[in-house]
Amino acid sequence: MTKSPRPAERWLTAQETADRLRVKRKTLYNWATVWDVEHRGPEPHRMGGRSLRYREREVDQYIESQPRAA
Repeated sequence: MTKSPRPAERWLTAQETADRLRVKRKTLYNWATVWDVEHRGPEPHRMGGRSLRYREREVDQYIESQPRAA
């Protein structure tokens, strides 16, 4: 019996991530520069040198972990 293939992991661009988080793309780039120290936002991943990508699953987890406005 063969295993079902796992669904491919989806990577979001910085703009897609910024839209989901309702922040500016520049904010994500600022967070990325200090992520190793401050862990602001979901973990950024560099692809091709300059390009930032975010795992969709991690972005969703980050959103769920944020306190809700009253």
